[in-house]
Amino acid sequence: MIVGRIIRSHGLDGSLRIQSLSDNPARFQAGSALTVAGRTRTVASCNHLPDGHALLRLEGLNDPYAARRLSGEWLIAPTDADPQLPQGEFYHYQLVGLTVITDQGENLGTVQEVLETGSNDVYVVTSYSGEEVLLPAIEQVVKEIDLATGKMLVHLLDGLR
Repeated sequence: MIVGRIIRSHGLDGSLRIQSLSDNPARFQAGSALTVAGRTRTVASCNHLPDGHALLRLEGLNDPYAARRLSGEWLIAPTDADPQLPQGEFYHYQLVGLTVITDQGENLGTVQEVLETGSNDVYVVTSYSGEEVLLPAIEQVVKEIDLATGKMLVHLLDGLR
């Protein structure tokens, strides 16, 4: 699972400036395993910056030139490293790609993205014809999520389309 992207190298010690794409801040704790450019490495340290980025140090990466070559690479974490969520809660990456079916049997398309808003998430669903529907992640709309079958059952309230 992709959890971040390397923006560029930082300094002379092999540090990496990264953009976190994970909603799990513990993902980058010292001792965590991340795969970068096909090689699994252990996180030595991570310092979060005020601009939303972080400075990441990986064990064995001490050369600024080697760090520079990693610019643009994805940071990948094993999916079994995710902490267990309470019943009915899901990680965003689990929802992207689900087929969305209405309670009337209509296939709306697939979840392309999860937008975080102040009150509730919004699922961006794109149909096969390219039409986009925004569904609020509220219990009046989302009736069932079944990761095993890859389906989300929804009820369309008036005005959602």
